[in-house]
Amino acid sequence: MNQLEYEKEIKYLSDVDDVLKQKIVDTDKKISELQEEFEQLKKYYAEQYYYIDGEEKMLGGQELDREEALINDETRQLYNYKKQRLSPYFGKIDFSSNGENNSYYIGIFNLTNGGKIPLICDWRAPVSSMYYDYEVGKASYVAPKGIIEGEITNKRQFKIKDGKMEYCFDSSLTIDDDILQKELSKNATDKMKNIITTIQREQNKLIRDDERIMFVQGVAGSGKTSIALHKVAYLLYKYREKFSSSDILILSPNYVFGDYISAVLPSLGEENIQSETFVELAHEELRGLVPEFETRENMLDEITENINRLNEVVYKNCLDFADSLRKYLKTYVNLSFKPKDMNFGDIKIKSQELDDLYSKKYIQKTPAVRINWITDYILDKLNIEQNADEVATRVKRILYTMFDKISLIDIYADFLDKIGLKFELTPKNTLKYEDIPSILYIKHYMLGLNKRNVKYLVIDEYQDYPILLFEIFNEIFDCPKCILGDINQCIEKIMTQKDEDEYAKAIGAKEIFGLEKTYRSTYEITNFCNEIKDVHSNPVHRHGKKVVVEKFENIEKEASFIEKTVKNAQNYDTIAIICKTTAQAELYYEYLGNLPDLVLMNENMPLAKLMIMPVSMCKGLEFDFVIVPNATHENYKTFLDKNFLYTSCTRALHELVITSNKDVTSFIKGEYYER
Repeated sequence: MNQLEYEKEIKYLSDVDDVLKQKIVDTDKKISELQEEFEQLKKYYAEQYYYIDGEEKMLGGQELDREEALINDETRQLYNYKKQRLSPYFGKIDFSSNGENNSYYIGIFNLTNGGKIPLICDWRAPVSSMYYDYEVGKASYVAPKGIIEGEITNKRQFKIKDGKMEYCFDSSLTIDDDILQKELSKNATDKMKNIITTIQREQNKLIRDDERIMFVQGVAGSGKTSIALHKVAYLLYKYREKFSSSDILILSPNYVFGDYISAVLPSLGEENIQSETFVELAHEELRGLVPEFETRENMLDEITENINRLNEVVYKNCLDFADSLRKYLKTYVNLSFKPKDMNFGDIKIKSQELDDLYSKKYIQKTPAVRINWITDYILDKLNIEQNADEVATRVKRILYTMFDKISLIDIYADFLDKIGLKFELTPKNTLKYEDIPSILYIKHYMLGLNKRNVKYLVIDEYQDYPILLFEIFNEIFDCPKCILGDINQCIEKIMTQKDEDEYAKAIGAKEIFGLEKTYRSTYEITNFCNEIKDVHSNPVHRHGKKVVVEKFENIEKEASFIEKTVKNAQNYDTIAIICKTTAQAELYYEYLGNLPDLVLMNENMPLAKLMIMPVSMCKGLEFDFVIVPNATHENYKTFLDKNFLYTSCTRALHELVITSNKDVTSFIKGEYYER
């Protein structure tokens, strides 16, 4: 742009900063006034406590709560203003519509100062969508009053750091090479970053889509998790009167992942959302009904060494197994209910009456629903008004004694026996990880599940769950959902397009949104990974070093090379050594003892600068530099092994090194590496 235009932008930034400084002063003053009022109210109600009645005490408590909420809101706004001063906006569009020409500056937060057009538009505002969706030319956006059509006459991009303009330039293109390349070239940190300055058109569509059930199949590095979190921020902005961050839950693979994503929403000015692992959810539902659980990591370790366990896990995750369990339950429960007469004082309910309800009138429902409805029927007959919940619990307890078997383990063991399998605990007497979903499903069918008061659910890494669980998720969470994953990164079963379709159908999605462009890795790393699995993901043209593949005579020399490689890579903020299993991670940790800062990760730890972990723990994460040791034929030899290797390698942003102490696996091929 010319010098005059540049000076205008510097002046606008200065004007915005002046407004923000005044907003900070005014908000700070308002907080002080509110705090003073709050303290006076507290003092008043404390002094009057023994002189006012219960209703006044209740009203006083409500008034104090309102005052405290106002203080919290203003404090949050003050934080946002201070943050906004550091980098108030990152983009601008000049938009002409119906004879009006307006400039819209796009930033994290909205900023107004009494004018018709905001000084800064929140990136989630309807008008801001044009910044992500259109080049210079015809454009439109959906406003509350309808579709607004017009023309973008100019797009401008900014980099403002600590309140100072680092650069700005006009761009007739979508956000692509310039800003995007700079962002992708940065080092990774121990927390995921927001992507509002580089949201791409296909990502923006998913973020703003109002589909009740959104199902996303995306290649590694396509931004699936970022899309989900930015979608949450968008929903909190658009429907702020309907729900808050406490109404949203993300079902995450493990604690490491939950910690990794924890900074995204706060960086967007929203409170963090709840994060829960599948194991935590299962524990809540099955506590006291089954033994303790085996960890997923232990299960994955065993299936890499034990072909029989692998076959069992694959079968218990397949569609046929799910269908067999459903058919078994339908047959079993219809034969097992043997009602008896029930006496409630003068009111008697005959066994035949119960049998007619269970076996005829409510026959189309699951036993859990039938028992609930029979309980409601009995309560109506008893004309219960007081303590209805307590009476209902007692009635249900009696009804469930009328089943031959109610032990979830016994029912599951009988089912396995009927299909030619044997129920067994692990050698440590824990419930096998792959059996948890089936037993949860039996509880859902027989006893019912505890519904959760969640208004929006995000399920990440959908491919890690058997299809049975999607019926369970729908039962527990009756709300809109965003489901994301990648069948190429499934490491305990083989998934195809058919499975993808069945999963989408099971959760109730109308369509599958595909993401084929990957933004994480360099061009060389992405194409190298594509050849491992014959995946056709589209890399951005950010070039870097070729993948290094090195073979050594023994593990000692391999470990020595890894140590030297790590010591020469100190310019990176995150370096991950990713092994196939926990046992292998522990083995290489011992051999890499000369790396004093190396952390052996477990599922309850936050990320470090230099870490070694199994592939099961790195799902959804990214690192500047990735090293994959022990890439031998023996260690990576099957179709599922390709998924292990693909998942490990696709974690790398800038550099990828693969080492072996024997022959390197034949999966590694092509022109994107050097030996």
